[in-house]
Amino acid sequence: MADRLRLPDYLKTKIASLDNKEFQSVKKIISKNNLHTVCDGARCPNKCECYSSKTATFLILGDTCTRNCAFCNISQKTPLGIDENEPYNVAVAVKELNLKYCVITSVTRDDLKKDDDYGSIHYEKTIKKVRSLNPDVKIEVLIPDFKGKHIALDRVINQKPDVFNHNIETVKRLYPIARSMADYDCTLDVLKYAKNKGMITKSGFMLGLGESLDEIKELISNLDNTGLDIVTIGQYIQPSKKHLDVQKYYTLDEYKYLENYIKEHTKILPIAAPLARSSYKAYEAYLQIIKNK
Repeated sequence: MADRLRLPDYLKTKIASLDNKEFQSVKKIISKNNLHTVCDGARCPNKCECYSSKTATFLILGDTCTRNCAFCNISQKTPLGIDENEPYNVAVAVKELNLKYCVITSVTRDDLKKDDDYGSIHYEKTIKKVRSLNPDVKIEVLIPDFKGKHIALDRVINQKPDVFNHNIETVKRLYPIARSMADYDCTLDVLKYAKNKGMITKSGFMLGLGESLDEIKELISNLDNTGLDIVTIGQYIQPSKKHLDVQKYYTLDEYKYLENYIKEHTKILPIAAPLARSSYKAYEAYLQIIKNK
Protein backbone atom coordinates (compact mmCIF):
# COMPACT_ATOMS: atom_id res chain seq x y z
CA MET A 1 0.00 0.00 0.00
CA ALA A 2 1.32 3.43 -0.94
CA ASP A 3 2.17 5.85 1.82
CA ARG A 4 -0.45 8.50 2.55
CA LEU A 5 0.41 12.00 1.36
CA ARG A 6 1.79 14.28 4.05
CA LEU A 7 -0.28 17.32 4.96
CA PRO A 8 1.46 20.51 3.75
CA ASP A 9 2.30 23.09 6.40
CA TYR A 10 -0.05 25.65 4.86
CA LEU A 11 -3.00 23.35 5.62
CA LYS A 12 -2.21 22.96 9.31
CA THR A 13 -4.43 25.09 11.54
CA LYS A 14 -4.17 26.05 15.17
CA ILE A 15 -6.39 24.50 17.82
CA ALA A 16 -8.49 27.11 19.57
CA SER A 17 -7.12 28.13 22.92
CA LEU A 18 -9.29 27.43 25.94
CA ASP A 19 -8.77 31.01 27.08
CA ASN A 20 -10.04 32.50 23.80
CA LYS A 21 -13.11 34.33 25.09
CA GLU A 22 -14.87 34.80 21.74
CA PHE A 23 -14.38 31.15 20.83
CA GLN A 24 -15.76 29.98 24.15
CA SER A 25 -18.67 32.45 23.93
CA VAL A 26 -19.83 31.01 20.61
CA LYS A 27 -19.51 27.43 21.90
CA LYS A 28 -21.59 28.35 24.94
CA ILE A 29 -24.36 29.96 22.87
CA ILE A 30 -24.49 26.97 20.48
CA SER A 31 -24.65 24.50 23.36
CA LYS A 32 -27.19 26.48 25.39
CA ASN A 33 -29.61 26.57 22.45
CA ASN A 34 -29.18 22.85 21.76
CA LEU A 35 -27.85 23.47 18.25
CA HIS A 36 -25.43 21.77 15.87
CA THR A 37 -22.93 23.48 13.60
CA VAL A 38 -21.30 22.22 10.45
CA CYS A 39 -18.12 23.69 11.94
CA ASP A 40 -18.05 20.82 14.43
CA GLY A 41 -19.88 18.11 12.49
CA ALA A 42 -17.71 18.36 9.38
CA ARG A 43 -14.50 19.18 11.27
CA CYS A 44 -14.11 22.47 9.41
CA PRO A 45 -10.50 23.74 9.52
CA ASN A 46 -11.72 27.33 9.90
CA LYS A 47 -13.68 26.71 13.10
CA CYS A 48 -11.19 28.56 15.29
CA GLU A 49 -11.12 31.61 13.00
CA CYS A 50 -14.90 31.75 12.59
CA TYR A 51 -15.79 31.08 16.24
CA SER A 52 -13.27 33.70 17.31
CA SER A 53 -15.05 36.17 14.99
CA LYS A 54 -18.40 35.25 16.60
CA THR A 55 -19.86 33.50 13.60
CA ALA A 56 -20.95 29.94 12.81
CA THR A 57 -22.78 27.94 10.17
CA PHE A 58 -25.90 26.42 11.72
CA LEU A 59 -26.64 22.78 10.94
CA ILE A 60 -30.38 22.09 11.11
CA LEU A 61 -32.49 18.92 10.77
CA GLY A 62 -30.28 17.09 13.25
CA ASP A 63 -26.69 15.93 12.95
CA THR A 64 -27.23 12.66 11.05
CA CYS A 65 -27.27 12.40 7.24
CA THR A 66 -29.20 9.84 5.18
CA ARG A 67 -26.53 9.73 2.48
CA ASN A 68 -23.05 8.21 2.51
CA CYS A 69 -20.72 10.67 0.79
CA ALA A 70 -17.26 9.14 1.07
CA PHE A 71 -15.52 12.44 1.86
CA CYS A 72 -17.83 13.76 4.60
CA ASN A 73 -17.42 13.50 8.37
CA ILE A 74 -21.10 14.13 9.19
CA SER A 75 -22.66 11.13 10.96
CA GLN A 76 -24.37 8.73 8.54
CA LYS A 77 -26.90 6.69 10.51
CA THR A 78 -30.68 6.50 10.89
CA PRO A 79 -31.74 10.09 11.70
CA LEU A 80 -33.87 11.03 14.67
CA GLY A 81 -37.07 13.09 14.59
CA ILE A 82 -36.99 16.80 13.88
CA ASP A 83 -36.61 19.23 16.78
CA GLU A 84 -39.57 21.58 16.32
CA ASN A 85 -37.88 24.14 18.59
CA GLU A 86 -34.82 24.33 16.35
CA PRO A 87 -36.00 27.27 14.16
CA TYR A 88 -36.58 29.39 17.27
CA ASN A 89 -33.29 28.27 18.83
CA VAL A 90 -31.35 29.23 15.69
CA ALA A 91 -33.06 32.64 15.69
CA VAL A 92 -32.13 33.20 19.34
CA ALA A 93 -28.52 32.19 18.70
CA VAL A 94 -28.29 34.57 15.74
CA LYS A 95 -29.57 37.36 17.98
CA GLU A 96 -27.22 36.51 20.86
CA LEU A 97 -24.26 36.37 18.49
CA ASN A 98 -25.35 39.71 16.99
CA LEU A 99 -24.75 38.39 13.47
CA LYS A 100 -25.02 40.51 10.34
CA TYR A 101 -24.84 37.43 8.13
CA CYS A 102 -26.26 34.04 9.00
CA VAL A 103 -25.51 30.77 7.18
CA ILE A 104 -28.01 27.93 7.56
CA THR A 105 -27.27 24.45 6.24
CA SER A 106 -28.41 20.93 7.01
CA VAL A 107 -27.85 17.27 6.68
CA THR A 108 -29.67 15.54 3.81
CA ARG A 109 -33.02 14.04 4.90
CA ASP A 110 -34.16 11.69 2.15
CA ASP A 111 -36.40 10.02 4.75
CA LEU A 112 -38.75 13.05 4.84
CA LYS A 113 -40.66 12.13 1.69
CA LYS A 114 -44.19 13.25 2.59
CA ASP A 115 -45.43 16.17 0.47
CA ASP A 116 -42.02 16.30 -1.25
CA ASP A 117 -40.60 17.80 1.93
CA TYR A 118 -37.02 16.43 2.27
CA GLY A 119 -36.45 19.04 4.99
CA SER A 120 -37.64 22.05 3.01
CA ILE A 121 -40.51 22.80 5.42
CA HIS A 122 -38.03 23.05 8.30
CA TYR A 123 -35.85 25.42 6.25
CA GLU A 124 -38.93 27.54 5.58
CA LYS A 125 -39.75 27.71 9.30
CA THR A 126 -36.16 28.47 10.25
CA ILE A 127 -35.76 31.36 7.80
CA LYS A 128 -39.07 32.86 8.94
CA LYS A 129 -38.15 32.61 12.62
CA VAL A 130 -34.64 33.99 12.13
CA ARG A 131 -36.04 36.98 10.25
CA SER A 132 -38.76 37.58 12.85
CA LEU A 133 -36.18 38.00 15.61
CA ASN A 134 -33.42 39.47 13.42
CA PRO A 135 -35.06 41.62 10.71
CA ASP A 136 -31.77 43.09 9.47
CA VAL A 137 -29.73 39.90 9.21
CA LYS A 138 -28.67 38.60 5.80
CA ILE A 139 -29.36 34.90 5.32
CA GLU A 140 -27.47 32.38 3.20
CA VAL A 141 -28.88 28.87 2.88
CA LEU A 142 -26.73 25.91 1.90
CA ILE A 143 -29.29 23.30 0.99
CA PRO A 144 -29.25 19.62 -0.01
CA ASP A 145 -30.79 18.80 -3.38
CA PHE A 146 -34.30 17.94 -2.04
CA LYS A 147 -34.27 15.25 -4.76
CA GLY A 148 -34.62 18.11 -7.25
CA LYS A 149 -38.28 18.60 -6.32
CA HIS A 150 -39.45 22.08 -7.35
CA ILE A 151 -42.11 22.23 -4.65
CA ALA A 152 -39.39 21.76 -2.02
CA LEU A 153 -37.03 24.25 -3.65
CA ASP A 154 -39.82 26.82 -3.88
CA ARG A 155 -40.49 26.61 -0.15
CA VAL A 156 -36.96 27.93 0.42
CA ILE A 157 -36.80 30.29 -2.55
CA ASN A 158 -40.11 31.93 -1.61
CA GLN A 159 -38.57 33.02 1.71
CA LYS A 160 -36.08 35.07 -0.34
CA PRO A 161 -32.78 34.10 1.26
CA ASP A 162 -30.06 36.55 0.32
CA VAL A 163 -27.86 33.78 -1.08
CA PHE A 164 -28.92 30.33 -2.33
CA ASN A 165 -26.05 27.85 -2.00
CA HIS A 166 -25.93 24.24 -3.17
CA ASN A 167 -22.60 22.45 -3.48
CA ILE A 168 -21.58 20.39 -6.49
CA GLU A 169 -18.59 19.05 -4.48
CA THR A 170 -16.58 17.32 -7.25
CA VAL A 171 -16.34 16.56 -10.96
CA LYS A 172 -18.92 14.35 -12.69
CA ARG A 173 -16.64 11.32 -13.14
CA LEU A 174 -16.04 11.03 -9.40
CA TYR A 175 -19.69 11.13 -8.32
CA PRO A 176 -20.06 7.31 -8.19
CA ILE A 177 -17.02 7.21 -5.89
CA ALA A 178 -17.48 10.31 -3.76
CA ARG A 179 -21.26 10.94 -3.93
CA SER A 180 -22.90 7.66 -4.89
CA MET A 181 -26.33 8.78 -3.63
CA ALA A 182 -26.27 12.17 -5.38
CA ASP A 183 -26.56 13.24 -9.01
CA TYR A 184 -24.29 15.73 -10.78
CA ASP A 185 -26.91 16.89 -13.27
CA CYS A 186 -29.52 17.29 -10.51
CA THR A 187 -27.19 19.69 -8.71
CA LEU A 188 -26.77 21.78 -11.85
CA ASP A 189 -30.54 21.78 -12.37
CA VAL A 190 -31.11 22.96 -8.77
CA LEU A 191 -28.69 25.87 -9.25
CA LYS A 192 -30.18 26.84 -12.60
CA TYR A 193 -33.73 26.68 -11.21
CA ALA A 194 -32.81 28.99 -8.32
CA LYS A 195 -31.05 31.43 -10.64
CA ASN A 196 -34.10 31.54 -12.92
CA LYS A 197 -36.13 32.44 -9.83
CA GLY A 198 -33.91 35.47 -9.23
CA MET A 199 -31.62 34.13 -6.52
CA ILE A 200 -27.98 35.02 -5.96
CA THR A 201 -26.56 31.53 -6.40
CA LYS A 202 -23.47 29.89 -5.02
CA SER A 203 -21.77 26.50 -5.14
CA GLY A 204 -18.53 24.88 -4.09
CA PHE A 205 -16.24 21.98 -4.84
CA MET A 206 -13.16 20.25 -3.48
CA LEU A 207 -9.78 19.55 -5.01
CA GLY A 208 -7.66 16.50 -4.36
CA LEU A 209 -9.97 13.56 -5.06
CA GLY A 210 -8.25 12.63 -8.32
CA GLU A 211 -9.81 15.09 -10.75
CA SER A 212 -7.89 16.34 -13.80
CA LEU A 213 -7.46 19.97 -14.81
CA ASP A 214 -9.68 19.41 -17.86
CA GLU A 215 -12.40 18.00 -15.60
CA ILE A 216 -12.14 21.02 -13.31
CA LYS A 217 -12.51 23.36 -16.28
CA GLU A 218 -15.52 21.39 -17.51
CA LEU A 219 -17.07 21.67 -14.03
CA ILE A 220 -16.47 25.43 -14.00
CA SER A 221 -18.08 25.73 -17.43
CA ASN A 222 -21.09 23.70 -16.26
CA LEU A 223 -21.51 25.98 -13.24
CA ASP A 224 -21.16 29.08 -15.39
CA ASN A 225 -23.93 27.81 -17.66
CA THR A 226 -26.32 27.85 -14.68
CA GLY A 227 -25.67 31.59 -14.18
CA LEU A 228 -23.79 31.00 -10.94
CA ASP A 229 -22.63 34.05 -8.97
CA ILE A 230 -20.13 32.66 -6.42
CA VAL A 231 -17.99 29.52 -6.21
CA THR A 232 -15.82 28.29 -3.35
CA ILE A 233 -12.89 25.98 -4.05
CA GLY A 234 -10.88 24.29 -1.31
CA GLN A 235 -8.62 21.34 -0.59
CA TYR A 236 -10.15 17.99 0.41
CA ILE A 237 -8.66 16.87 3.71
CA GLN A 238 -9.33 13.26 4.72
CA PRO A 239 -11.37 13.31 7.98
CA SER A 240 -10.37 9.73 8.93
CA LYS A 241 -8.84 6.58 7.48
CA LYS A 242 -12.29 5.27 6.53
CA HIS A 243 -12.83 8.19 4.15
CA LEU A 244 -11.42 8.63 0.64
CA ASP A 245 -7.67 9.09 0.41
CA VAL A 246 -6.29 12.42 -0.74
CA GLN A 247 -4.87 11.99 -4.24
CA LYS A 248 -3.18 15.38 -4.40
CA TYR A 249 -2.53 18.50 -2.33
CA TYR A 250 -2.83 21.52 -4.58
CA THR A 251 -0.27 24.30 -4.27
CA LEU A 252 -1.03 27.94 -3.62
CA ASP A 253 0.01 28.73 -7.18
CA GLU A 254 -2.52 26.22 -8.51
CA TYR A 255 -5.31 27.91 -6.53
CA LYS A 256 -4.24 31.24 -7.96
CA TYR A 257 -4.30 29.77 -11.46
CA LEU A 258 -7.88 28.52 -11.01
CA GLU A 259 -8.97 31.84 -9.52
CA ASN A 260 -7.56 33.72 -12.51
CA TYR A 261 -9.01 31.19 -14.96
CA ILE A 262 -12.51 31.68 -13.51
CA LYS A 263 -12.19 35.45 -13.64
CA GLU A 264 -11.01 35.34 -17.26
CA HIS A 265 -13.54 32.83 -18.59
CA THR A 266 -16.70 33.36 -16.51
CA LYS A 267 -18.66 35.95 -14.56
CA ILE A 268 -18.40 33.88 -11.37
CA LEU A 269 -16.77 35.33 -8.25
CA PRO A 270 -14.19 32.75 -7.07
CA ILE A 271 -13.18 32.14 -3.46
CA ALA A 272 -10.24 29.78 -4.01
CA ALA A 273 -7.84 28.82 -1.23
CA PRO A 274 -6.67 25.60 0.42
CA LEU A 275 -8.85 26.08 3.51
CA ALA A 276 -11.80 27.67 1.71
CA ARG A 277 -15.09 26.00 2.60
CA SER A 278 -18.73 26.69 1.70
CA SER A 279 -19.26 29.58 4.09
CA TYR A 280 -15.68 30.87 4.15
CA LYS A 281 -15.73 34.67 3.71
CA ALA A 282 -19.41 34.31 2.83
CA TYR A 283 -20.41 37.81 3.92
CA GLU A 284 -17.54 39.43 2.03
CA ALA A 285 -18.47 37.54 -1.15
CA TYR A 286 -22.11 38.56 -0.81
CA LEU A 287 -21.18 42.23 -0.40
CA GLN A 288 -18.98 42.06 -3.50
CA ILE A 289 -21.79 40.58 -5.58
CA ILE A 290 -24.25 43.23 -4.37
CA LYS A 291 -21.74 45.99 -5.11
CA ASN A 292 -21.27 44.75 -8.69
CA LYS A 293 -24.98 44.42 -9.49
